[in-house]
Amino acid sequence: MLNPFLKTEWLQEGRNIRFPLMIIFYNAILAFVMILFMVLNEESFQKGYYYNNSNYVYEFLIISSIHFIAVFLMMPFSVSRLFLADKENNMLDQFMMIPGISKQYVQAKIMLVLSLHGVIFISGLPILTLGCIYTGVSWTIVIRLAIMVLIYSFWAGSIAIFFFSIASKIIWGFVGTLFGQMIFGIGTIIAAGMLCNGSMIMNGGGEVSSSVSNLCLLLLLMNPLASYMGYFGKITGDTGMVSAFCNYMGIDASQKIFSFLFYKAAILTNILVGVAFLVLSVWYMEKRRRN
Repeated sequence: MLNPFLKTEWLQEGRNIRFPLMIIFYNAILAFVMILFMVLNEESFQKGYYYNNSNYVYEFLIISSIHFIAVFLMMPFSVSRLFLADKENNMLDQFMMIPGISKQYVQAKIMLVLSLHGVIFISGLPILTLGCIYTGVSWTIVIRLAIMVLIYSFWAGSIAIFFFSIASKIIWGFVGTLFGQMIFGIGTIIAAGMLCNGSMIMNGGGEVSSSVSNLCLLLLLMNPLASYMGYFGKITGDTGMVSAFCNYMGIDASQKIFSFLFYKAAILTNILVGVAFLVLSVWYMEKRRRN
């Protein structure tokens, strides 16, 4: 049986003009960036300069990175719309009075988030395909990009759903979502750096202890930028930034086994973090129902 909340939300989004306008605005940005790159490179083509596709992979990286940026920036607005009517009409408190409804409610929200951002990504495929032809990037990169966009949507959507579920007002859910994303995106890097500096000072020899290195590695795995750096390295072949940061923490990143496992473990960690926030959302709603 189709989730009743999901069916209702789909009907509401299908009749709302905001989502089509969001798609138009999003694709306008992609098209503008793509045309800008083509105009900037026009002089090279007209004068017959040597054309090397490898010189333009960074342009494709910028175009594809817009998808990642859009997920993080649009997620608080997307989820706030899903909770706005329920919060204003006190429907969420009434839903929580029904036993077992919390799980269906959270499932509907995350499924709709994935659907909306999936449609947004698909709408930008023509421009992304043009970017592949223009820069010579393989179509397999587009598949990897699509998977990562869904993973990031799940991760960011789960965090947003949790904070909007526990917040008494929409504004606090919005602030909590931004704060949660910053904690994982920036806070983990700052925490890892502080732990490394503290370990160096305590040891006196300028070396990071193995326990601190392992803890810093765990913090990096929880950072969504870690899996993005794997995508960055796949396109450009440059992993120097990750290697330098890991070497600073006392982690040997030069071995192939590290590159093979680290980025995959980062993706898995992002999924597990998203699942954890969804479980916490259901737990909190059930707790409020029992009280």
